[in-house]
Amino acid sequence: MTDNEFSETEGDEPVGTIHLDDDELYRALASRRRRRLLYMLLVEEESTVQKLATVLAGWGATETGRMATPEDRRDILTALEHHHLPLLAESDLITYDRRSGVVSLGPVDQPVADLISRSVESERQQHS
Repeated sequence: MTDNEFSETEGDEPVGTIHLDDDELYRALASRRRRRLLYMLLVEEESTVQKLATVLAGWGATETGRMATPEDRRDILTALEHHHLPLLAESDLITYDRRSGVVSLGPVDQPVADLISRSVESERQQHS
């Protein structure tokens, strides 16, 4: 078995669970927008692309102190659909159904969830 393969069972852990030693994890976490998206899915586990774009636009506006425009949201939506969501799905951090627009958190182990949460919370503290 290679580092990228998973056994059929690993105790109670779902097959394909993302761990801290997965290289794809760090590629996926290299983007602030992807970290924020994953953070949102840690809270809700499932959302729509539309809702994610709206929340991310508002999050960015809060940081900059200016109103998010419809163009800001549209740009985020396009980036999610064409770049961020496919990359996260390829990394098995999420599942993404293009037809329904539903995005769900994939199986991640607790240290990965903690890493995502801590990175976003640290970012919030820096901007406070």
